[in-house]
Amino acid sequence: MSHILLSPVDIIIDSRENSKHPEFRKEFQSNGLKTAVQPLPAGDFLLLAAPGKKPVLVERKTVIDLGNSIRDNRIWEQAKLLAEAAEKEGYQPFIIVEGWLGVLEKYRGWKIQSVLRVIDTLMLDFEIPVLNTPNKQATIAWLIAKAKSLGKTEEKKIYRMRVEKKPMSLKDRILYVAESIVGPTLARKLLREFKTLRNIANASIKELMVVEGIGVKRANEIYLIFNTEWSDDQR
Repeated sequence: MSHILLSPVDIIIDSRENSKHPEFRKEFQSNGLKTAVQPLPAGDFLLLAAPGKKPVLVERKTVIDLGNSIRDNRIWEQAKLLAEAAEKEGYQPFIIVEGWLGVLEKYRGWKIQSVLRVIDTLMLDFEIPVLNTPNKQATIAWLIAKAKSLGKTEEKKIYRMRVEKKPMSLKDRILYVAESIVGPTLARKLLREFKTLRNIANASIKELMVVEGIGVKRANEIYLIFNTEWSDDQR
């Protein structure tokens, strides 16, 4: 367990979220908020608060993210982790679902009632408020407004973060390797299609192009990574 002491800031951004979406931090800073980037035990953003107010631990999901976590049945474990982390530290857990919920009905054939039942369970059983924003800019606007409503920066408590260092599971290590090659979105698509890193490495350019989002250029790049001989003097 490591302890990291930070000077007072308005928002702590999870390091993984920041690497995928650096635009959030830029918007926060351009609106006068002080930020820090650190690994969070749960959630994507921690909005710190002045005495008498409660910090807010926010999990951000796009509608597609929500759909994937419902389909894989990960939503309940994620909600449990968020609620437990918030309770342990005295934070208010909060989920933002970004985008039009009707996308899941229109393009995946899901009944909107089923999606709403999941949200209902999150709010009533897990006691996690859920806010649906229309787009990323609206999400950013809400986070900025909420952070400012929690008090002046210099009044906010210094956050002593407890980060438990756990070894990555085999599944996480496989995903990490794939993400280092093509990024988080395509990594999952590739692994769903080919199942193993070995199969990805052995795939032809034509076979790689079967995956949605991978065209000739990207398929060729992936193929070259696995089929180009490496040497110490290579530039």
